[in-house]
Amino acid sequence: MPMVGERLHGTDGIRGKVSEDISSENPIEKLIFQREFTPALSHIIGLSSGVAISEISDNSEPLVVIGWDRRDGNSKIVEHIQNGLSNSGCRTQLVGEVPTPGLHHCLLLLNADAGMMITASHNPASDSGVKLFDNNGYKTMPMFEDKISELAWGFSLNPDSQPRFNSEKMPFFDGMTAYRKYLKKWIDMIPHVVGVSKDDISNSTTEQGLILDCSGGAATDWLSFGLTRRGLLCEEVSSRDDPINKNCGAGEFNSTDSWTNIELMENEHQHLLLEEIGNRLRSNDGMAPWSKGQLVAAALDGDGDRCLLLEATNDGIKIVDGDQMAFDWLNSMIFNGNDDLTLAHSIESDLFLPATCTDMGIKTIQTAIGDRWLSDALIENTNQEGVLIQDYSMPALCGCEDSGHIVMPVPHPNEQNCWSLAGDGAATLIAQLFARARLSDERIDIPRGWKIRQPIKGTNRALWDGKNALSDEVVQLIQDKLPKAKLSRKIIEGESSLLLLEGHLSGERLSIGIRNSGTEAKTSLTIKSERTEFGELATQLIEFLSGKLID
Repeated sequence: MPMVGERLHGTDGIRGKVSEDISSENPIEKLIFQREFTPALSHIIGLSSGVAISEISDNSEPLVVIGWDRRDGNSKIVEHIQNGLSNSGCRTQLVGEVPTPGLHHCLLLLNADAGMMITASHNPASDSGVKLFDNNGYKTMPMFEDKISELAWGFSLNPDSQPRFNSEKMPFFDGMTAYRKYLKKWIDMIPHVVGVSKDDISNSTTEQGLILDCSGGAATDWLSFGLTRRGLLCEEVSSRDDPINKNCGAGEFNSTDSWTNIELMENEHQHLLLEEIGNRLRSNDGMAPWSKGQLVAAALDGDGDRCLLLEATNDGIKIVDGDQMAFDWLNSMIFNGNDDLTLAHSIESDLFLPATCTDMGIKTIQTAIGDRWLSDALIENTNQEGVLIQDYSMPALCGCEDSGHIVMPVPHPNEQNCWSLAGDGAATLIAQLFARARLSDERIDIPRGWKIRQPIKGTNRALWDGKNALSDEVVQLIQDKLPKAKLSRKIIEGESSLLLLEGHLSGERLSIGIRNSGTEAKTSLTIKSERTEFGELATQLIEFLSGKLID
């Protein structure tokens, strides 16, 4: 049985499989045990979130803006979320189908007290969920989510305790148009930040232009056209006729993926982006119509908050991950005269990233997984009062996860010289195009160590917390297999289930991490080293943990 009051939120909001079940079963238990996101759960999430927002707001009727992505079940979820918020005493305003960064922009533009994005990010279209943002556009932190969860449990167990307000539902606001206007200003701003011309947008791509994959999300119908009109020929490969995220998008790639030209031409690929690259190779008689280092393609995820690039190598294509993109961005700012730069990176980043940044004079901060922790670390680093960053020019800050989540400063639409922080796939792509134009032939590839990341699916996550007796058994197993390793446990704020061992083996840096997923029934192992491969150890650990964690 779940513990009453158990947190409902994972690494990035609440997610589950959309269900229209209207039975009398406890909707929270259905979420925890069966991953079902029901209408009753949607109402309770709206209600409990609204009450929690009201308790900290200066407004008697706080305003919550609601956006969503393109999933079949989202219309009913939006309806029940909005009704729950209204019953809690919050005013609500729908901003329509937008990418997650579009919801972030609308929240700031409308001076809202909070924002709720109905999405399950890169998950299949059959899933959905909720991401919650505060009045400054930052994702909520665990302490606030614990309050929401406590309220939700109380309302589900005692329906008579639920408030019954009927607060105003404001007129619809066209969030997509507002977001596209913001991106136009972003395209005007970024060249000045790195010291290039807007005409340089296509300098780092091929003559054939950029293959773009917006994962069937909100930007699918317009981003490629907008970039083409500004001088970068683009072709979109995903379609809104298919379910969101189906065989497309950044969520289908790993940060270390690469393919040879022969593999791209001769193998069948479910991913639309790889299939299009293969088609271009075949139509050119197997000769690559691009040169090493040129950008060939870019992939966003379904809700548009992250981006991965695909770059030509000597004999194929490789992923340019979030680590490299963040480094390139800050390095381009160095080239334009900035000398006080900070990078926040997650525990999944390559071991060489911090050292390479240090060599370039970039301060680094290691954080938990999740872009909210990147933002939190960057805000704390500014040593300013309040959470909006005050600066006359774009702050030299960046946060990254190797999965393609890049957190960058974004100008507040209503407050001059004020900056929030957000992850935005389209904005990241634009920034990368101009950063590469600035760096040109002086761009530096981060040295790469060895890394393996392997999930164990179907685990009972309650059996693993990174600190219990099972964790001690894992530590002993590692010590037995690597008796000469000098490893110690490290605590990372925000990682409640993480076992992280860091240290050295024969003078080589080594990191071993095991943590529960915050959104799915799985537990993941990550091993990173400077050069030595630890595939055999990974296999042994996976086999051991599978036997212990899978019922």
